Amino acid sequence: MFSENDKISIRQLQALLILDLFGTGVVTLPRQTVNVAGNDAYIAVLLGSIIMAVFTLVFTILGQRYTNKTVVEISQMLLSRPVGLLLSLGLAIKIMIGAGLELRIFCEMIGQSMLFRTPIFITALAMLLICSYVSAIGYECRARTGEILFVFVFVPFLILMFLAIFTADYSNLRPVLSHSTSDIAKGMWYTILSFQGLEFLFLVFPYLQCPKRAKKGMLQAGLIIAFFMTLITLLTIAVFGQYSVTNKLFPVLQMMDSLQLPGSFLDRQDIFMLWFWVVSIFASVSAALFFVTILFERIQQNKNKKIPARKWMLFVMVIVFLVAILPQDVASTHEYMERLKKYGGTFYILILPVVLFVIDNIKRRKQV
Repeated sequence: MFSENDKISIRQLQALLILDLFGTGVVTLPRQTVNVAGNDAYIAVLLGSIIMAVFTLVFTILGQRYTNKTVVEISQMLLSRPVGLLLSLGLAIKIMIGAGLELRIFCEMIGQSMLFRTPIFITALAMLLICSYVSAIGYECRARTGEILFVFVFVPFLILMFLAIFTADYSNLRPVLSHSTSDIAKGMWYTILSFQGLEFLFLVFPYLQCPKRAKKGMLQAGLIIAFFMTLITLLTIAVFGQYSVTNKLFPVLQMMDSLQLPGSFLDRQDIFMLWFWVVSIFASVSAALFFVTILFERIQQNKNKKIPARKWMLFVMVIVFLVAILPQDVASTHEYMERLKKYGGTFYILILPVVLFVIDNIKRRKQV
């Protein structure tokens, strides 16, 4: 953005996508799916996440066809300039609101577990300043940071998952397929909507070194996310049982805290999950700052008088900060987040890419 080092590799994009998509979804998804699918929630998560992993191919194919363009230019070419601009502006608003709500949930969790007396606005501002600095340096900086953090995050995470596998009570998963198909379908729907951040694929292809190789890499990243989301949901049910999971606001964090590392000097193992979550929120919020700034820059690209990128970044920071501090409590924040997923997520993650893909195919056939 403010530098010329904005080309990243497919491997770096995979690391960023995995970190961006986990966020609050991995922490709250087990409770949401268990509420509707019971002890079959892990089946719903598996099916829903596989669908979304395959669905990344729609974004990837569009991106490979227009490697130097984002959704701003693609939507204008396929749907007309006014419609494209309106859709691009709506996407920018959706991303800013989503980032603000995720930041607020993060601040609430940190306040409940670590920084008990720190005001929410202090935690939110500190995270925003760090994210804005990394975003302002350039996309490659985000990619290299994400690549490094990916290793430090997943090593302890895998250790805890390995421990949970051998300490969980798998009788809590019985009986299998005890819920109706409609209940499992509802759980799949919650899983699909939890993939907030997938819309970043609308914007990333101009920054790839080898966009033609992205299809396999994005599918691999989606399947990795599907595997871990399913494993986390299954282990959470196995550790607590379906009835206990529904009564816990952050069951994954509480599951991590209940694990006992043999010979460990650590009193709280959930610190690893909190670290994982901190990195995920850092990745998603910094991505939001970067891409929304890019959106605004590309929306105004035909105007004679352009607003500098730094001013757009400052504007986006202010909006995200206000969204983060305005909800009264964590319950209101979750309610707003669910509405955003239901309407904004459904449109920009499911409907719009399919519409653009279909229209693009129709126009290509007419040209043949």
